[in-house]
Amino acid sequence: MSLLQELRANVATELLAQTGLYKPEDKETNIRIINDIRKTIAGMDSTAPEAKHIAEVVIAANENIQIRDFLMGLSAEPLDIDDIFDYLLLVGCTAVKEKAVPVATVFAAYLYERNKEEAKDTIREVLAVNPDYSLANLLNKVFAADTDAGFLKAIASDLHSKVIDIIYEKETNDNDDVSA
Repeated sequence: MSLLQELRANVATELLAQTGLYKPEDKETNIRIINDIRKTIAGMDSTAPEAKHIAEVVIAANENIQIRDFLMGLSAEPLDIDDIFDYLLLVGCTAVKEKAVPVATVFAAYLYERNKEEAKDTIREVLAVNPDYSLANLLNKVFAADTDAGFLKAIASDLHSKVIDIIYEKETNDNDDVSA
């Protein structure tokens, strides 16, 4: 058994073990997860993510849009873009397809900057697994329009600070005056 096959098997076991344990509203857990993501990506040159970490991120990205959107904006973090790319690829490739949809969708957005045709193929694969996944459908339209990759990156970067505020429950200007 190859190392990748072994990691896939361990991730599958962890996914089963962790199913139902994640609470999307648990602020401390969400903060720990994003900090673990940062640390794991920063250490990608020396250590691969553990199966437990991968399973936790996959579950959180499925159940909490802020975690998924945090992944989408990772390029706004002081992290190496190649390490981010490798991290998303590894996480997406080691989780079962049905659970990998959010991470694979985010990976496709990063892939679009490197290779538009491969990104389009990746989104088609994601939509084959889950044709109703809204972010994948949106990216499919963006990719089909041959939108500039820098535009996508700028949107993700702008969204990133808002996502961080939500995860850390900070006040944002959008919440100040909601009267109609």
